[in-house]
Amino acid sequence: MALLSSIRARVRQLRHPREFRIHAAAWPGDALAAFERLVADRPTEIADDGLPGPSVAEVVTSIWRLDRRVRRLPEESRVMTRYLEMAWDTFTQAGIKIQEHLNDPFDPGLAIEVLSYQPAPGLDRDRVVETIRPSIYLNGHVIQRGEVIVGTPDPVAKEATP
Repeated sequence: MALLSSIRARVRQLRHPREFRIHAAAWPGDALAAFERLVADRPTEIADDGLPGPSVAEVVTSIWRLDRRVRRLPEESRVMTRYLEMAWDTFTQAGIKIQEHLNDPFDPGLAIEVLSYQPAPGLDRDRVVETIRPSIYLNGHVIQRGEVIVGTPDPVAKEATP
């Protein structure tokens, strides 16, 4: 069924001039299948232990990345923004919370994974300067720890300051 809808989407794009065609977003191989399983198996009320956490986290992360890319597009190119907002509303209703961490102060005791530290000008303390994967919570329980890059105050700039 996913193949058929993919073919239909491609054919619909052929109606438009080449420069106005929208290319399909690249999804991780199993994300769409995981999302389809969630929709098919979803009970009327979601139980804490009824969802496969890692699959949900991958789907949410994929939509989070898509949302970040769409928000960088010019306003007139953001046709799919409404659908992303509907996805966020659905996640909120299902008890899913996404925490991006960008610009948050960093302390070593936080429950996030630091992929690297890098000097950054203008910082007075360690801060998250880039989020690779957000932290995702389902009904208050962590189902994915955030992965971030932490900026540290530039030691050269500190020494130059009188």
